[in-house]
Amino acid sequence: MQAFVPYGAYWSTPFARWRGSLAHLHSVEFAAHTTRLFLDGRGLDGTDLDSGVLGMTVPQQGSFYGLPWMMGMAAAGHVAGPTISQACATGARVLAVASGEVHTGVAECVLTVTADRVSNGPQIRYPDPADSGGAGAEEDWVMDNFGCDPFA
Repeated sequence: MQAFVPYGAYWSTPFARWRGSLAHLHSVEFAAHTTRLFLDGRGLDGTDLDSGVLGMTVPQQGSFYGLPWMMGMAAAGHVAGPTISQACATGARVLAVASGEVHTGVAECVLTVTADRVSNGPQIRYPDPADSGGAGAEEDWVMDNFGCDPFA
């Protein structure tokens, strides 16, 4: 089966300046909100969806549950699928995974959603039981990774 995006079956939320007017929004909750608006605006209830793929590079509080959580908030809780994260190529990988689902016959109608908020990225602590006091290491998810590609 050939994968395709039907004309008009796509949307985008506005892009905003770094630390601008949308910096306070939770990216997964905002993605669910706009997904629900898109479906409602076209008279769709989501029952035609049989799979989904969420792309998210910058974690948000509670994003551990990824796509199933986002789809539940979008009133399509029956839809399952992976959450993909690949720095600088998340959107491309999301489309590749979704088209693979269709091409192999695993799914017929896949919803793809990418959701990121780079402003105000998380501060992450990685515990280390062998470290003095178990303190471990800290990472500013966005700024530390913008500052140093660990491979290149």
